[in-house]
This record gives sequence, structure tokens and C-alpha cells, in this order.
Amino acid sequence: MAKRNTVIGTPFWMAPEVIQEIGYNCVADIWSLGITSIEMAEGKPPYADIHPMRAIFMIPTNPPPTFRKPELWSDDFTDFVKKCLVKNPEQRATATQLLQHPFISQAKPVTILRDLITEAMEMKAKRQQEQQRELEEEDDNSEEETEVDSHTMVKSGSEGAGTMRATSTMSDGAQTMIEHGSTMLESDLGTMVINSDDDDEEEEDQGSMRRHATPQQPIRPSFMDYFDKQDSNKAAQQQENYNHNQPQEQPGYHIQSKNVFPDNWKVPQDGDFDFLKNLDFEELQLRLTALDPMMEREIEELRQRYTAKRQPILDAMDAKKRRQQNF
Repeated sequence: MAKRNTVIGTPFWMAPEVIQEIGYNCVADIWSLGITSIEMAEGKPPYADIHPMRAIFMIPTNPPPTFRKPELWSDDFTDFVKKCLVKNPEQRATATQLLQHPFISQAKPVTILRDLITEAMEMKAKRQQEQQRELEEEDDNSEEETEVDSHTMVKSGSEGAGTMRATSTMSDGAQTMIEHGSTMLESDLGTMVINSDDDDEEEEDQGSMRRHATPQQPIRPSFMDYFDKQDSNKAAQQQENYNHNQPQEQPGYHIQSKNVFPDNWKVPQDGDFDFLKNLDFEELQLRLTALDPMMEREIEELRQRYTAKRQPILDAMDAKKRRQQNF
């Protein structure tokens, strides 16, 4: 099968060769299977607590992910995930090999899930009954409030829908509001502003409450709120860790600012790193410590370039939406 180079999807489940765009085939799905196994066991995939842009850089460089608490899972399950999450696609297990794995071959039949499904359905039905009971109680309370307040405002039948009018023909039997003068409404209704319409003779000197239709705002998916909350919670912690891990200035290697590094620290164009063998241990350790700040700087530069390309498109879309609403 010919290899592909497209990169589409969420990076948390992507194989390293997909992110690196070096070509991938069907075994990339085996990596995604291992990540999905961890997600089903722990509730979220590895690197789910960090920004997806950072995960793109960490997945190809870091060791293969594993369980946070391996002691909670069986040896067969742990070994199965380990065989799925091999960074080298040529050494990664194939689907045929995984079908022979003890975790799959010795798995119990699906009938063992029957009790679990039955229990879940009972809990779901119980929860729906409780919600229905709460809705009925709210409806009863709203009906009682409507009956109590039914004599405080009269809806004029000759007017259009959505217009409530205070009339001067209210009977004394209502016993809730008796109009004695033209200033009674304006003086007593402290929470309602009564406006007069000079353009319409029929509505002159009569209080009205109008309803204006407003465009419905687009519904924001709840999972986007979750990601925004995760990003905001981790931003302060990441900044604190970043400042804490900043390398101290070493004699002979003065760095002007945290985002400026010597030119000789850049990755060689030819990929030849033999010169590192001639450096002393302290300089190697300093270079290793500075890798994370350098990665943060490159990620920030990439994010700025992405935003510079994305924002004009969003502005053009908003302008078109506003023109359509004006029509």
C-alpha cells in the first residue's frame, strides 16, 4: 500500500510518522489504537492536559506514552498497549499479530457486558424519572404563579401579538390594581419604563411593553468550553514551571534575554552533531536545559504566524455575516 503524507485530525491520537510527514500506512492506526486504549482506561488520552500545538512537538520527541498508574492494569493489557505504541512503524505490531495477543485471544465474550449495560440503563432511566419529576414540579409552580398574577395585567385582544397594554376599563372586582389617574402607572411601576408612541395616534398616552426579536446566537459546543477551561488552568502552572526551570547564567555563556540564544546553538543545516563530542559536560548540560525555552519560543512564533493568517479570514467572515443580518 502506498504511503500517505496528509496530516488531518487531532494530534493526541496521531502517530509520530503522521506528525513528521515522512509517510505512513496502515500501522499508523495501530498507534491510534494504543492511544484509544489508554483513553478508555484513564478517561483521556496522553498529553490531553496540554495545548494541542505543544503535543505536536512532544509526541515525536518524547518516549512512547504509557499508563499513569500501570499497577492498576493487567500485564496482558499493558503489554498490548506497549506493542501498539512503538515509535518506529517498521517495528510496530500489525493487526494480524495483535489478534494473536493474549489480551485479544483470551478475552471473555461480549455477554459479560450484559450486566453492566443493564445496570447503566437502570441508572439512566432513574435519572430521567428524577428530571421529569423536577420539570413537573417547576410547571406546577409556574402555573400557581400565573394564577396569582393573572389580575395585574390585561392583554388587549385588538392589538398584535407580543404587545401588552394597561387599560382603563379594569373592573373594581379584580381587587389588585385600580386606576385613579393618568400618573398612577408611571408612579407605581418602578421596574417598568412606560413609553408613549407619538407616531401612532391609537397608542398615544398608553403604556406599552414591546418585544423585539433578537437574532439567535450560535450554540457553542460544551467540549470547547472544556478545552478553554483546561488551557486557562494550565497556563499559569506552565508559566510558573517555565520560570522555575530557566537556566542560570553560566560564566562565559551570557544570554541577553530568555528568547535570545547564541547562533552556534542552532540546529546544523547538514544535521551533523559530531561537534557535540568536543564540548565539555557543563556546556552540554546548559544546552540540554535551554531546549525547553527554545521550544517555547518556536511554538510562540508558530502560533503568531498562524494567528496572522487566521484572523483576516475570521474578520472577512464576520463582515459578511453582519451584511447578511442588515438585509
